[in-house]
Amino acid sequence: MRHYTRAQDVDTDSLSHVDLKYLEFTDHSTGSENDPVILLHGLLGQKRNFASLGNSLALQLNKKRRIFAVDLRNHGDNTHDWRNEMSYSHMAQDVLGFMDTIGIQRAVLIGHSMGGKVAKSLALSNPDRISGLVILDIAPVTYTENDPSWNAVQGIIQTLKEVDLTPGGKTKRDVDMELRKSVEDPALRAFVLTNLEVISLEDKSQQLRWKINIDAVADQLHKIASFDVQSIDIGSDEGLGVQYLGDTFLIKGGASSFVKGSHMPVISRHFPNYMLTTVKGSGHWVHAESPDATLALMKKYLER
Repeated sequence: MRHYTRAQDVDTDSLSHVDLKYLEFTDHSTGSENDPVILLHGLLGQKRNFASLGNSLALQLNKKRRIFAVDLRNHGDNTHDWRNEMSYSHMAQDVLGFMDTIGIQRAVLIGHSMGGKVAKSLALSNPDRISGLVILDIAPVTYTENDPSWNAVQGIIQTLKEVDLTPGGKTKRDVDMELRKSVEDPALRAFVLTNLEVISLEDKSQQLRWKINIDAVADQLHKIASFDVQSIDIGSDEGLGVQYLGDTFLIKGGASSFVKGSHMPVISRHFPNYMLTTVKGSGHWVHAESPDATLALMKKYLER
């Protein structure tokens, strides 16, 4: 597994996209005729969430492909270029910019949750660049406070925004104790805490800081909840007629409510060549909760 951190001193105001940090999980950088795979994480996630999955795909696929995972804007190692805007159009352009930088003409996108919406947005706006979609437990719809699952997400973001990291000597355990007041699931708290890092100050003391741009995430949460097809820039005013005709494989967690029967009409409208499968007993983080089943499904799709 190769780790790239291409931090540069740049004028971010002049850039149209964020120079995303990424991992590549295979050394098959040449000689493969199969389109690469790009893994896109969800809200509060990062590229390392896909380390096990990325390595397994690189090793087990008979049709060898380059396998990448990126940090989406305001997440992971992109602290060099935090942005205030988090629309799906902007995040899709970031991924397109990554593809152009690496020299990828076409790719299969695998996206979880927010990353799944980024993948869908890019496929709808630039279908010629996307040779397939695998979407993990998210629909191309707007989630509201009436949805218990999304309401829980909003609560977590608000809690993180209110956590005070300034007192010197505060540890991850201290933050974990604060989060327990509103985030009861220990696995979810552990996932959230992967976004904390320790930094050294000028006086040689240490302090915690978030590796996510929590202020921007909180401010843009309404856009992250949405999926406005009409805003996709394809040179057409007929937003509701936008379609991606490539193969779309939707993997739903059986115990999750993020993909419902009521979402099927809008899914089929914009992604008519879709197939849906459910991983029984799995929740929203289907790739983490049921890794073997998810890997088997992805391999079947990529080997087709």
